[in-house]
Amino acid sequence: MEMDKIPAAAALKRRNIQIDNDSCPFCNSNEETVEHVFIGCLSASIVWNFISSWCKIPSIFAFSLKDLLSIHKELSASDKKKEAAQGIMSIACWSLWRARNNTKFFNFPFKIDRIISEIKALGYLWFVNRSRYKEVEWGDWCSFVNM
Repeated sequence: MEMDKIPAAAALKRRNIQIDNDSCPFCNSNEETVEHVFIGCLSASIVWNFISSWCKIPSIFAFSLKDLLSIHKELSASDKKKEAAQGIMSIACWSLWRARNNTKFFNFPFKIDRIISEIKALGYLWFVNRSRYKEVEWGDWCSFVNM
């Protein structure tokens, strides 16, 4: 994302690739830019609001992708919670992009609750299998306690 390598419609147009529809597949009202898909779209805002509420962190307001990717560094929290937040932010971006692709290319209906469920499940699997914190239980993860 930071290197501007994600092929959103606006980036493809800059590379002289013709596309039929350059609007955001979530809201159909703005041009599809990486910033819009991950930050500016109402759907993305709903996901970030859920994450901040679920993780019990301050509301997530990002004005650039760099802001979004560095939010975990600014938290006044334990290292465990910062690491979990960093993973959740990355997984949320991946889940939003996957939902974008499924909507745009396969006409899957876009459902925010599906994205949120995916973020929780993939986040848990990543956290207990790839971090040094192996003792987290699913129930604790869902309520984000002991972080």
